[in-house]
Amino acid sequence: MTAMAVKFEVFLLYSFSILSIVFYGGAAAASSSSKKNVEAEYLLVFKHGLENPEALSSWDPAMRSHCQWDGVICRKDMVVVSLALAARSLRGPLSSSLFWLSGLTTLDLSNNVLQGDMPEQVANLRSLKELSLSGNELSGMIPGRLGELTQLESLRLGSNRLTGKIPPELGKLTRLRTLDLSNNGFSGWIPSELGGLTQLRSLDLASNHLSGSLPRSFFTGLLSLSSLDISNNSFFGQIPPEISNLKNLTGLFIGMNGFSGPLPPEIGDLSSLEIFYSPYCSITGPLPVEIAKLKSLSKVDLSNNPLRCPIPKFMGSLENLTILNIANAELNGSIPRELAGCRNLKTLVLSFNALSGTLPEELSQLCLQSFAAERNQLSGPLPSWIGKWGMVDSILLSNNLFYGRIPPEIGNCSKLLYLSLSNNKLTGPIPRNICNSGSLMDIELDSNSISGTIDDVFVRCLNLTQLVLMDNQIGGSIPEYLSGLPLLVLDIDSNYFSGPIPASLWSTEFLMEFSAANNLLEGTLSSDIGKAASLQRLILSNNLLKGNIPKEIGSLGSLSVLNLNSNQIEGGIAPELGECSSLTTLDLGNNRLSGLIPDTLADLSQLQCLVLSHNNLSGPIPSKTSSYFRQLGIPDSSFLQHHGMYDLSHNRLSGPIPEDLGNCWVIVDLLLSNNNLSGEIPASLSGLTNLTSLDLSGNLLTGEIPADLGESGKLQGLYLGYNKLTGPIPGALGRLSCLVKLNLSGNGLSGSLPSSFGNLKGLTHLDLSFNNLRGKLPPSLSRMQNLVGIYLQHNKFSGGIGEVFLNFLSWRIETVNLSINCFNGELPASLGNLSYLTNLDLQQNMFTGVIPLELGDLMQLEYLDLSRNELSGRIPDNLCSLSGLNYLNLAENALEGQVPGVGICRNLSRNELAGNKDLCGSNTDSGCRIRSFGGRFLMNAWGISGISIGITVILLCTVFALWRWVIGTGNESDSEGIEEGKLSSSFIDQNLYYIGSSRSREPLSINIAMFERPLLKLTLLDILEATDNFCKTNIIGDGGFGTVYKATLPDGRNVAVKKLSQAKTQGHREFTAEMETLGKVKHQNLVPLLGYCSCREEKLLVYEYMVNGSLDLWLRNKTGTLEVLDWAKRFKIACGAARGLAFLHHGFIPHIIHRDIKASNILLNEDFEPKVADFGLARLISACETHVTTEIAGTFGYIPPEYGQSGRSTVKGDVYSFGVILLELVTGKESTGPDFKEIEGGNLVGWVFQKIKKGQAIDVLDPVVLCGDSKQQMLLVLQIATVCLSDNPGNRPTMLQVLKFLKGIEADIV
Repeated sequence: MTAMAVKFEVFLLYSFSILSIVFYGGAAAASSSSKKNVEAEYLLVFKHGLENPEALSSWDPAMRSHCQWDGVICRKDMVVVSLALAARSLRGPLSSSLFWLSGLTTLDLSNNVLQGDMPEQVANLRSLKELSLSGNELSGMIPGRLGELTQLESLRLGSNRLTGKIPPELGKLTRLRTLDLSNNGFSGWIPSELGGLTQLRSLDLASNHLSGSLPRSFFTGLLSLSSLDISNNSFFGQIPPEISNLKNLTGLFIGMNGFSGPLPPEIGDLSSLEIFYSPYCSITGPLPVEIAKLKSLSKVDLSNNPLRCPIPKFMGSLENLTILNIANAELNGSIPRELAGCRNLKTLVLSFNALSGTLPEELSQLCLQSFAAERNQLSGPLPSWIGKWGMVDSILLSNNLFYGRIPPEIGNCSKLLYLSLSNNKLTGPIPRNICNSGSLMDIELDSNSISGTIDDVFVRCLNLTQLVLMDNQIGGSIPEYLSGLPLLVLDIDSNYFSGPIPASLWSTEFLMEFSAANNLLEGTLSSDIGKAASLQRLILSNNLLKGNIPKEIGSLGSLSVLNLNSNQIEGGIAPELGECSSLTTLDLGNNRLSGLIPDTLADLSQLQCLVLSHNNLSGPIPSKTSSYFRQLGIPDSSFLQHHGMYDLSHNRLSGPIPEDLGNCWVIVDLLLSNNNLSGEIPASLSGLTNLTSLDLSGNLLTGEIPADLGESGKLQGLYLGYNKLTGPIPGALGRLSCLVKLNLSGNGLSGSLPSSFGNLKGLTHLDLSFNNLRGKLPPSLSRMQNLVGIYLQHNKFSGGIGEVFLNFLSWRIETVNLSINCFNGELPASLGNLSYLTNLDLQQNMFTGVIPLELGDLMQLEYLDLSRNELSGRIPDNLCSLSGLNYLNLAENALEGQVPGVGICRNLSRNELAGNKDLCGSNTDSGCRIRSFGGRFLMNAWGISGISIGITVILLCTVFALWRWVIGTGNESDSEGIEEGKLSSSFIDQNLYYIGSSRSREPLSINIAMFERPLLKLTLLDILEATDNFCKTNIIGDGGFGTVYKATLPDGRNVAVKKLSQAKTQGHREFTAEMETLGKVKHQNLVPLLGYCSCREEKLLVYEYMVNGSLDLWLRNKTGTLEVLDWAKRFKIACGAARGLAFLHHGFIPHIIHRDIKASNILLNEDFEPKVADFGLARLISACETHVTTEIAGTFGYIPPEYGQSGRSTVKGDVYSFGVILLELVTGKESTGPDFKEIEGGNLVGWVFQKIKKGQAIDVLDPVVLCGDSKQQMLLVLQIATVCLSDNPGNRPTMLQVLKFLKGIEADIV
């Protein structure tokens, strides 16, 4: 039947029903059978108005009476009194025909997909006692006429899309016992008329946009109230003392509001109170002692409030308390022993505070099931009495200051599932009875000083799925018994394990990740490795493994990361590696591999990181048409830290560079240096649009440099040194605006230096040494203000250098080598302005004139060679007095006069002064003679020297005073610059080799991260100006790590400044090092760090400003001012956020776990491109040893179930949180809310799964964006979300797989 036919039928039925109403209304003696027929027609009008009338297939007048229809109950006279159709997947408008059933006492249409406004005709149901329309998609405002239903006892309208203000007319429903308006869009204040509902027992207004303070009438009229839920709104002010009037309250839910100040002492009068839920407010301490009177209290949640007080001792008098959660509440002091008085306490959560002292022994008297106190400052030895907790299933004490041994009594905890003791100061061996019960699933002992072996420690851990022992001092061999455990993750990095890897380990059925890098493992890789069918990540770098790579490794179809770097593996690369179709990272560098590179590697379509460097590989680079490194856009494996790395350097490869490499668009770093490659540089390499580093140095390449390389817009490092290249330097290279380092040394290049190089304003190192370049240096080079080193030695450059080294005080150049050229003219005095200069080599040129006195201003100068020129005049005394100068060569010039007897000049050798025939002094071939004139007495040499020294001292003092006066105003910025120089130098890999003369400090190849633009290093003054002295009007966010301000830099850029809390900051050196590391983490879908400031206790981070705010802001739209986030944008956000999170998970070793994935941590730029925020803060703060953690507890609604047991953050926990994000995108609902209170789990996840179990998956889709085009896509994303939300972490996909799923949907769309 067509949609038009359905509409026509509905119209006829509706018209008939209206006529029937008129007819029967005018016939006083109408029969009961006619009345029956009219009500049946009303019901049929409702049915045929639905989009899916087949859902009410039993409603057939031809088959049975309407009183026998599903969900319909009639009186004896056939009048309908009850219509109950909850959770029937009914979709369509809420027909007003139902409201003509005047005999109705119960109307329950809850948990369907009914839409539209509530009809005014609802007022016709004057006999109605129960009205339940919750869990639909009703919109608009509540009609005021609803207040005419004076018989109403229960009104449930929760979980709809109702808006506007709560009508005061509801105050007329004086018989009302239950009122549920939760999870809608109501705004404004609560009408005081609701205080007249004196019979009300349950009031639920949670998850709306209500604001203001609570009306006083609540506390005078609602005296029968037993449950009050106003959580997740915008109420503010203090909790009024009149709350004590609500003496029947058993449940009080006020969390996630703006309530502030201390709790009133009168709260102690709520003698029936059982549940007090008040997290995420601004409630302050101390807690009133009157709480001790609440003897019925069983559950208390005051987490995420700034209590800033100790845990009160009187809490121990609450004997019925079962759950106490005071996490992240800025608690201080110690854990009071009086808590042992809470005899029924099962769950105690004290994490993320500043608690100190030891664990009180009295806690051993409790029958705890879960104890979490991680990220505090607790100390002392771990107590042996923990073993008395026979029912505990999780003990979470990571990131504290516990020391000593792990007590063996912990093995008496027979129900223990999750044990986390990481990041403490534990020593000694792991007790062998730790798994006495055999129930442990997750053990985390990393980052301690644990020693001994694990020979038989975990043999009884028959349920163990994750074992993390990294960063300890554990030795011995890897025991065989591990293969018999159901391990998913085995991480033993950075220990002292030795001996071979047991062959049986590869036979384990479940192992997905085995990481044993940085140990002393020996032996070979067993051929049994092919049995590890589930293995996805194998990391064995930095060990002593030998032998060949077994061909059986080709059977590992799930393997995505293989890292065997820095071992002693020999033989050829197994061609069977080409059958590992999931490989994204293959790192075999720093081994003893030989032979050819197998062509089969080019068939690995997912491969995007290939490192074969520092081996003995020979033959050509595979030239067949390849599949690797070819994904368009941002590929699935963009999670790699070295995404796009193609490194074959330091081998014996020969032949040409394949043209086909120019089609491998994903390549970011192409490193082929130090081989025997020949032929010309392929022009096709310019097609690598993502190329940032090209290193072809140390080969036998010939021909000219392709001008097409000037089109590589992202190129930051170009290394072509030590080849046989000829011809001119292409001027097109001047278009490489991102270029940071350029090395063309050791070739046969000719011609002049292109003036276009002046456009390379970001260039820091320029090395053109050992070529045949000639001509003058173009004056445009003076625009290269970021130069750190310039190396032009061994060429034929000529002319003066004065126009290049102009009077620029801002230059930060450290090394200038112009030696062995044909430069002439006088040395410019402006050289003295290069205040950062440490090395100056001008030897073997034709410079004339005197040595400028200004060279004595170069306070950082360490090396100066002016030999083999035509310089004349005296040696400046101030030059000799430079305290840091440790090498000076002035030989073969025409200098004259006495060699100064100060500083380095006092100890110059004859060789360093040779060839200056008019120089005199003790370290030359001729001494200085004293003559007499006209018979007058002349002073001897000592007298002259004394006067000279005196004059010199006076001159130096004058120069120094003038120098201090000139630079005084710029002292702060200069010191910053010096610090920046030190910081920059700290990134140079000391193991890299150098080129040119022995004095050249330019590395031929550099760490990839060095090509990133340097971070802004701002002063506190800069930040204060940018934020208007941290004005409150500039606050755009406030989180656990500090406050975020919008700021404007002097160049006009808008940025976001995060001001870290002082209690959560590190020392300057640690903070700076962490910042420079964090600054390397670059990805399109991560919020980039632009800079930082560290000044005493103040630590500030500067991020890119996201103009569209957070995903949470758009999904919630609490202000109602934002447009609807359509499905196309939501899907784009899902894909982009997945990319960013996958980068964090798999791009670093060890992984970076976000630990707090939520909608408010996904920010949107102007194009709604998502960027994951706050990913590095936990890592940054972890070194402080405060309550802040590298493993953020997460946010309610996003926390995976296992965190409540173990609390240990894992990548699979992030996957779960991302699954919740997908549900929010698909449903449009928040992750938590009081409307989910009756649902298992009490959150969005539980609600969705309940719907799915009932076959109502379609009902969870957000109708605002649901349409014919989006429906199938939304269902597919919902399916992905359910897999991410598996209760068993092992059943959840990796973020790589999630990203593949999403891209598969995207491909289907296209």
